[in-house]
Amino acid sequence: MKDPSILDSENTEINNEQKLKNDRIKYLKIIIVLIIINTILFGIIVKNPKSITDNLLTALNANLIGFNVLGFLIGAIVALFPYKELSYKKKYLRSSLLTIMILQILMAVGIISLGFMTLVGWY
Repeated sequence: MKDPSILDSENTEINNEQKLKNDRIKYLKIIIVLIIINTILFGIIVKNPKSITDNLLTALNANLIGFNVLGFLIGAIVALFPYKELSYKKKYLRSSLLTIMILQILMAVGIISLGFMTLVGWY
């Protein structure tokens, strides 16, 4: 008869893998929604001599390239911290996605704050 503790550990590994995969998909969906929201809000709210189209392209470049590169660089450092005995590869992807999501959330908060200041007349 097989040792039940070994079977439990195999199920736990499979469950952890599935949970990590589900988390990655959830994080990617949130990041995509935040990129769309940040791009649109930046194009509408930010005041400068450029047209709204130029603002949208600038925001799209920053959101698609700048924040993602920065997120993966910071994620490489964050992945060095231990987490659930995962390999570096799994921690790197997870920490990079979380870092990108946090950067996008900070950007959204900043743009919404800027919109509020514009509404009140401070900007």
